[in-house]
Amino acid sequence: MSSETEHLKLALHNIEVLDYLRARPDFCDWTATVAFYTAVHVVEAVFFHDRQRIGFSHIQNHEERERILKSIKNYQNLYKHYRPLSSASIIARYLRSENQKGLCEYMNHSQVEDTLIKHHLGQLIKTAGRFLSPDCAGQLAEAFKHSFE
Repeated sequence: MSSETEHLKLALHNIEVLDYLRARPDFCDWTATVAFYTAVHVVEAVFFHDRQRIGFSHIQNHEERERILKSIKNYQNLYKHYRPLSSASIIARYLRSENQKGLCEYMNHSQVEDTLIKHHLGQLIKTAGRFLSPDCAGQLAEAFKHSFE
């Protein structure tokens, strides 16, 4: 079982990857995917920190994670920003083919950065700060601010 700190480390690593991908507009699909997996680790850190109250600490699949975010009233603002990241990641990972447009045909690199990262991921991180330990919340907010604000 991963801890809040272990999920935080993975989220921070992903934020560094997002910062690196800023200079690569041809990889907007990977940028969206990394943004989603950053959100996954932030949410899992929240679940771990909140485990006594909610009765679990780690989720094994995306569907269950979304169901929990949707169904627990305190997590609904997390879900509001998690869901667009999840949807964009699905489009980026699975819908590109000869007959279907990939994510980069729907959103350009600037839109991915502004909408998915700065808005949705930024708001998810801000909201998660209310559920995380002060040290983890501070590290996460500072890393995001350093790269994207």
